[in-house]
Amino acid sequence: MSDKQDQAHERLKRLVEEFEGGPPSLPIPAMIEAVVGPAYDKELESLVTMALSANSGGMSLKEIADGILAIEDWRISLA
Repeated sequence: MSDKQDQAHERLKRLVEEFEGGPPSLPIPAMIEAVVGPAYDKELESLVTMALSANSGGMSLKEIADGILAIEDWRISLA
């Protein structure tokens, strides 16, 4: 795992520890900000929201962090 992924996962883990309800009650914008920082746009938020909504089986924090990073990297590669 890359250092970028490790750091994103740790930031998301700290965010979850701050919220009593855990991942299902975390606002998606807060998760995105924890993973990629505050400089994200509404398109990334929409893509992450769709991806999380489409997953009915649940995801680990690592999978969520890696998924957000993958979506961001995918968008950058298309630019």
